[in-house]
Amino acid sequence: MRMTQQTDYALRMLIYLALRGNAGCTVSEVANAYDLSRNHLLKVARRLSQMGVVTTERGRSGGIALARAPEEITLGAVVREMEESFALVACMGGGATRCALNPACRLRGVVAEALDAYLAVFDRYSLADLVAERSALAGLLGLALEPPAAPALN
Repeated sequence: MRMTQQTDYALRMLIYLALRGNAGCTVSEVANAYDLSRNHLLKVARRLSQMGVVTTERGRSGGIALARAPEEITLGAVVREMEESFALVACMGGGATRCALNPACRLRGVVAEALDAYLAVFDRYSLADLVAERSALAGLLGLALEPPAAPALN
């Protein structure tokens, strides 16, 4: 199983946005941080927006930000929405296949079980799990994290 580039970019964008917190950013900032194509990331941001995972605002002061808390964004849901097909073998595609083994083949069931296991791992994690090492990740991406707010003195 290989994840598409679009899903990979979506997960990277979500990590970046989670590190930014409520500040949000532009697609260009994400592209520069990862040295990725801005045009590809625009498509990814549009798709994540359609999914309700990020908010987008056009214009000079526009940008992108998480629409939900990182704890509420499961990786399994993102992977399922971003991937176009999970037909790992031709007979899983739903169309007519020209395989002589179709009437008695058990491969399809084995592949389906493997796919379920693959997705089950993503289901166990949220975006918050990916950004648990905030300082290290922020440093690698050249982000300055704001220090936590000081507790109020009474």
